[in-house]
Amino acid sequence: MYKRDQKVISMLSKNEPTFTREVMVFALTSIRNHTYKLPVYMNEIKKRGSKAKLFNNASRKKGWLYIRQNYKTLHTAIHDTNLTVEEKLAVLTDIPNIGIVKAGFILQMCIGEVGCIDCHNANLYGVDLQKFKLSTTARLATKLRKAKEYTELCEKAGGSEKLWNNWCAFIAEQYPTKFNSKDDVSRLHVDTIVSVV
Repeated sequence: MYKRDQKVISMLSKNEPTFTREVMVFALTSIRNHTYKLPVYMNEIKKRGSKAKLFNNASRKKGWLYIRQNYKTLHTAIHDTNLTVEEKLAVLTDIPNIGIVKAGFILQMCIGEVGCIDCHNANLYGVDLQKFKLSTTARLATKLRKAKEYTELCEKAGGSEKLWNNWCAFIAEQYPTKFNSKDDVSRLHVDTIVSVV
């Protein structure tokens, strides 16, 4: 799953900033939403922009606007080989409503690094996500320290590929009426991002 689907997303992201933009919007949209609903939400955003129902949430809308205005700069940072993974995570946390966990999800999709230890994975691995929360006034040093702790945690959990594959299997089991298999969960990421670009 990961080797197939993440590879496609990564290739598209590397070659075209608009794909990176939609990866970031996908990660933003995934916050506190069911995975099977993401294609519907992403298509609505494509059609209605800032008037999409999802943006009745002001902080989510603020994040979307930030991505729209800064996606080229963010794309450059994500794919800059001179930046550390922790520095990339810190840059992505400048997006309103995107913390270290979802920044890790963006890097997982775009460059195959880090991962997303969301509430499901946090329960699975016994992780207290509160320790990765950042205040809106967090200094760069704090962001980098927490980013380092988070990347180390993802590595201990098996790395980007294992986190992706295990999460897809878990979601398929949780929602058997929505997904036929873990492959369907994984493929949803690619299909959704490609369809809205």
